[in-house]
Amino acid sequence: MKTSTAIISIQELTPAALPVLKQAFEAVPGVQRVDFSLERSVAVVEFDLATSNVDDLLRAALRAGYKVL
Repeated sequence: MKTSTAIISIQELTPAALPVLKQAFEAVPGVQRVDFSLERSVAVVEFDLATSNVDDLLRAALRAGYKVL
């Protein structure tokens, strides 16, 4: 298994958004860990490259109603 880390900038990341985004990212196959930095307005997502890719993660954030930068 080849793991990669994506750092995704999310517009207007707030504490209220974290549970929604965490659930959205974890629904993507292969996602192993999700962390956030409110100060930097980013999500840090570890995922399996054999199962998913960065585009899948970006789509998950968009479907959850958040703009990615």
